[in-house]
Amino acid sequence: MMRGMPTFVAHARTLARARGRAVAFVLGVAICASCALRPSRLPELDRRFYANLPSPDAQHAFLKMRKPEERRAYLESLGLWQKWEALSPEEQKAVLEGRVEVGFDEFALYMAWGPPADVRTERTKHRKVDFLTFIRCTSGPRTGAYVKSNLDCDGTSSETIVAVENGRVTEIRYPY
Repeated sequence: MMRGMPTFVAHARTLARARGRAVAFVLGVAICASCALRPSRLPELDRRFYANLPSPDAQHAFLKMRKPEERRAYLESLGLWQKWEALSPEEQKAVLEGRVEVGFDEFALYMAWGPPADVRTERTKHRKVDFLTFIRCTSGPRTGAYVKSNLDCDGTSSETIVAVENGRVTEIRYPY
C-alpha cells in the first residue's frame, strides 16, 4: 500500500496495471499471429503450393503450420508433393521463375501461374482440350501477379490463353 493513499485506490491502480498488461499481451499475440498467417510470409515454393490448395480451409490449415516439415507432410497427404517431384528439373526451375512452355505438365502450369481465372472445355469425337485463361496484372501495385479477376489488379491487365490436352500444355496464346 502506498503511503497516505486509501487501500481501495491502491488496489484499483494495481488492477488497472494488470488489466493493461493483459490487454497489451493479447494484442501482441494477435498481431504476431496475424503476421504469420499471411501467404506472403511463406517461402516461395510454399506460396506456390498454397495457391493451388483445394479449398480455403486447406489454405488456412497450411498457413497455421509453422515448420517446413509439417507443410511438406500436409502436401504429401494431398498428393501435391508427389506431383511436384514428378516434374522434370527443367519444369521445376521454370516454375520457380514463373515460366511456362509448351510440353510442360499441367501441374507445372498451375504452380507457375496459379489457378486459372476461367476454364473452357472443347470436346470433339476423339479429343478434349481445356482452354485456361490466366489474367496477369500489367500495371498497378500487383504488376506481374496472376489473379482471378482483372478487378484485382487495380491497374491494367492482360489475358493469356493456354490449351491443355491430356495433362500437357499444347499451346500458349500470349496477348499482342
